[in-house]
Amino acid sequence: MRVSGIQQARRRRRGAAVVETAVVLNVLLLMVLGIFEYGRLVMIRQLMLNAAREGARIAVVGTASNPPATTSQIQAAATAYLVGQPLSSLAVSVYQADPATGNSIGAWDQTPYGGALVVKISGNYKPVIASTFGIVPNPMPLQAVVMMLSEAN
Repeated sequence: MRVSGIQQARRRRRGAAVVETAVVLNVLLLMVLGIFEYGRLVMIRQLMLNAAREGARIAVVGTASNPPATTSQIQAAATAYLVGQPLSSLAVSVYQADPATGNSIGAWDQTPYGGALVVKISGNYKPVIASTFGIVPNPMPLQAVVMMLSEAN
C-alpha cells in the first residue's frame, strides 16, 4: 500500500507545527517567568521602603531626652515589616543625617528637634530564576533610605 502525496504533506506539516509550538512555548514561558520575577522584585523594593518608613516613624518620636525605643528595637521593627522576605546580607542602620546630603553626622538619639534622621535598609535580592542570562545581577543589591525630621527634644 502506497502513501499518497497528500498524506505525506500532512505529516510534514504536523512535524513543523510541533517544532514551532516548542519554540513559541519556550519563549512564552521565559516571558511569563520574567514578568513574575520583575513583579517580585518590585514587591520586595516596596516592602523595604515601607519597612524603612516604619523604622523612621519610631525613631522620630523620641531621642535622648525621651527615648521610646532603642536602636535594636527600631531595627527589629523594620526587619519584622519585611515579613520574612529572603534578603541576604540584610542591614538596618539608623543615624542622624545632614539634610542636604543625607550623610551620617552622628547618633540618631542625639538628633535635635527638627533635625534629620535616616533609616537605611540594604540587602541582596536573589532571583528565583537560577539563570537570568546576565540581564539581572545575581544577587542584586537593593537599598531603601528614608529621611524624616525629629519631633522630639
